[in-house]
Amino acid sequence: MEDVSVRQSSPHTYVRTRVANACDSCKARKAPTPRTPSPSVHNGPDRPSEARAEAAHDPLAEEETEVPREARLLCDAQGKLIFIGDCAPLSFFQTVRQLVNTRVDPHVFAHQTENPPFRPPVHFSGGGEPALHPGTIPQAVATYHAVTSGLVHLFDQSRLADEVCAWAQQSHRSQDVASAAFYLVLAIGYQSSEEDLASAYFEYARNTALASLGGNINVPTIQTFILVTLYMLGSCQMNGAFLFFGIAVRAAYSIGIHRTEINCRFGPEIQRQRDRLWKSLRVLDLFLSTSMGRPPATSDVDCSVPYRAVDDESGQETFDVLNASAQIFLITEGIVVEVYSRKKVSYQLTEGISRQLRDWSLRWLQRLKDVVSSASTEDDPSKVTGSCQVLCSYYYGTVCSFLHHAQHQQD
Repeated sequence: MEDVSVRQSSPHTYVRTRVANACDSCKARKAPTPRTPSPSVHNGPDRPSEARAEAAHDPLAEEETEVPREARLLCDAQGKLIFIGDCAPLSFFQTVRQLVNTRVDPHVFAHQTENPPFRPPVHFSGGGEPALHPGTIPQAVATYHAVTSGLVHLFDQSRLADEVCAWAQQSHRSQDVASAAFYLVLAIGYQSSEEDLASAYFEYARNTALASLGGNINVPTIQTFILVTLYMLGSCQMNGAFLFFGIAVRAAYSIGIHRTEINCRFGPEIQRQRDRLWKSLRVLDLFLSTSMGRPPATSDVDCSVPYRAVDDESGQETFDVLNASAQIFLITEGIVVEVYSRKKVSYQLTEGISRQLRDWSLRWLQRLKDVVSSASTEDDPSKVTGSCQVLCSYYYGTVCSFLHHAQHQQD
């Protein structure tokens, strides 16, 4: 690793530091930035001089490399500003775009002169329940499984289609969170093929779920708000998904989903369901965190749910897409917290992250690739899409861990 004392004495590094300290407005206008930032511009929390003095005498601090802050405000599809953190894909894209424009050719990319047309969602205006179509329910449920595999595991896959069909045939369906969850399953299943119908199901289910928050909080409550989050992610409503997911997390903590010793009191089957529910929350939370560059809402500080399952006979870890997804996202969480929150990278840190990624790849990479490569039309498509989702998370975690460090070393 390059010596920090040499880097700090370099005038080129001084210019880079001033650029990193500039606000987004100054960067866009290429305005000169003073050595001391203006009191009106704040790019991050103030650090007291005592902390800087202690860091100066810390031997580990001499081996750390500062990571520039690249967080920014971007416009969503409706033209509203949203915060995108450093590790978000959109932030990476903007960084790469700026590098190409400044180092290669300023005209290599076409400049965006206007936002793409935005189609507002169709609002359900009916006073009662939206009509169901029993003939298409099995296909919608299969699509739901394919879309959500690798992110969440909320229901028993072998029984969900039959349960939804039986529920749809009822003449009088109760207006509770369990019914809202089934509507949301169908909404996600129809989202790519019948958008208007999916939007009607979603609006009705979301309103039903919100109306039931004053009552008892249970497992269907958590499932429902996770499904609301998934639907809003599919319709590119990132901020809304972020907010509704917070309701699901607080509901889960309120009934002890994160503690397996609590879950086991309900019997083996309910324990597995509640454990899977917590793992689904963790995976979806870290997916949101890395996608938007925002701090995670869940934590393993007080969690006792295991993320591994070992076969009693062979002693090897059983194949489970959700477990594989949870494990790689836990590594990514360390990258987000240690690198992008602390804004420092050290050799010891990158080596530790690299060791975790290698360990995960030895246990999961080939098994997931085999599922994808050996897939046929008769196989369950949810296994293939779930494996692809986990593989993408692995590769993105690898990029996250070394991109900023390598970029800063080149600067």
